[in-house]
Amino acid sequence: MKEEFTIGRVLRPRGIKGVVKIETYSENTARLLHVGTLVVGGTHYRVEDASAEGVFLFAKLSGVDTPEDAEKLRGKEVKVARKALPPPPEGRVYIADILGADVVVDGDRLGELVDVLQYGSADVYVVKTESGSVSFPALKEVVREIDTEKGVITLDGRMFARTAVYNA
Repeated sequence: MKEEFTIGRVLRPRGIKGVVKIETYSENTARLLHVGTLVVGGTHYRVEDASAEGVFLFAKLSGVDTPEDAEKLRGKEVKVARKALPPPPEGRVYIADILGADVVVDGDRLGELVDVLQYGSADVYVVKTESGSVSFPALKEVVREIDTEKGVITLDGRMFARTAVYNA
């Protein structure tokens, strides 16, 4: 499992005290409010203060004290250590833990999970196969088991066949 997660990227400075506006990839930005350290562009920063608005995290980072300091971070990737985050809720996983997983249908390897598209009703998993790609909804009726330790996602063959969309 990954020890660091990419949680977003710095958009721009906010205000005159060096606060940075971060666009997060999280559906629950509030869980990031108590993270003690962020890694921005490969450099570790202690978080002095943070607030969340929708998918945006506003963070005052140690040593970033002016708008000019914050501007230097624009566009940089923001990461956080796994140990700084709470575990995912029961029955959920971090997307970073399943990307690259082998997807298996009734014992046969289908391919590798390469993307998770997040829509309001259900996530859609995209699997790279030998002949292209296939997408399917990540519903409990389709996904039997996700084993993050082994890197394997097991699907119900019948339900997969009913919901899969093949792309050349």
